[in-house]
Amino acid sequence: MARKGERERSWRAVLRRQQKSGLTAREFCRSERLAETAYYYWRRELARRDQEAGARAEGERRRASAAQKAAKSRLPVSAPLFEELAILGGPSAGADRFLEVILPDGCRVRVSAGVQRGLLADVFSALEARRC
Repeated sequence: MARKGERERSWRAVLRRQQKSGLTAREFCRSERLAETAYYYWRRELARRDQEAGARAEGERRRASAAQKAAKSRLPVSAPLFEELAILGGPSAGADRFLEVILPDGCRVRVSAGVQRGLLADVFSALEARRC
C-alpha cells in the first residue's frame, strides 16, 4: 500500500508532465496509458486541496496579524487605564444603576447598566486611544 501523500505527489508530477507536454488531457492520458477519469479526478482533487491550503494559510496570516495588532495595542501594566471603577446604585435601583469610570486626569465616564457590549467596547477603545 502506498504511503500517505505518495499518491498525491505522484499525481502532481503527472499533472506537471501533462502541462509541459503540450498535449491535450485526452492525448496525454492515452500516451501515458492513464484512465482519463482518474486524471480528471486528481486534477480536481488537487485543485481543491490547494484551495483549502491557501484558505488555511490566509486564515493563519489574518489571525497572526490580529494577534500582533492586539499585542501592540495592549497597555503597559504600569499605566492603568482608569483611576477608579465603581458600579453605583443598588439592586433595587433598576434602570438607575450605572458604571462610573474615573480616569487618571479626573474625567468621569458614566455608562448605564443596560448598555450594549459593543458600545461599551467602543467606549473603552476611545478611552484607550485618548491616552496616546
